[in-house]
Amino acid sequence: IATEIDKRFETIHTGKKHKIMKDVLQSCYRLVWNKTLPLENAILSKEIKDDIHIQAVESLTVMVLAQNIIQTMKDYALYPKKNKPLPDYFYSFCIEKLLNGPLGRFDLDLLLIYCKQTVIMLKAAGIIANDSIKDITSIELYQKLFSAFWNKCNWKNLFPSGGYISNEIKNNRQLLLDIILSTTKPVQLDSIARTYFELTGIANPHNLFAISFLDFSVITWLSFFGIIEYIDVDMQTPVTISLTNNAHIFIQLLNQ
Repeated sequence: IATEIDKRFETIHTGKKHKIMKDVLQSCYRLVWNKTLPLENAILSKEIKDDIHIQAVESLTVMVLAQNIIQTMKDYALYPKKNKPLPDYFYSFCIEKLLNGPLGRFDLDLLLIYCKQTVIMLKAAGIIANDSIKDITSIELYQKLFSAFWNKCNWKNLFPSGGYISNEIKNNRQLLLDIILSTTKPVQLDSIARTYFELTGIANPHNLFAISFLDFSVITWLSFFGIIEYIDVDMQTPVTISLTNNAHIFIQLLNQ
């Protein structure tokens, strides 16, 4: 592609050639992934009989959040109303149970954000609605939640702190996932972010806000879905991530 661009635009400044290259790559990814829809229409409900897979899915942070919210709605008969947010005390109930459970290590303010984001996904997935909750298996819940997160939710609403770049990142989300899945060992997050932003042109590859936002939003939720994990390193080492042992199992599950 680079050679062809050089031949066709030999009189154009190098900087503009780089911009053309980024636009071509972005168009290619959109064309390929919109055509094959590996993480949208390809996600079909399928019974999984492997207990190891079921246990692995049920222990994921996204599942703990979702099941907690669903159970709290049932316990207190509090359901989302059209165009009305759930009351603050509903989230207080959720957070109290989460802090006394497997997510007790999380910051309270962050848990509130994660709970609200999970509610958005549950709504987009069609799992919760006015006075009703769809009864589905754990595997189906996981699949539908990821489909809602990856394809249906407006990321500007899901991650409002990012402003306009939230949906720009969503438009180029598959490239980000490809970069992550191509890693074979732990890698520093800023390296992945720089590669991603350089290829897409969404932000300056060295923009610290953009890198931090990518971490706080998409990367965090990919960890909640069990695809990546944060690696504990010393305080002087930049944030490092790695594919989980079950990453490719989960990706395969999402493509069924």
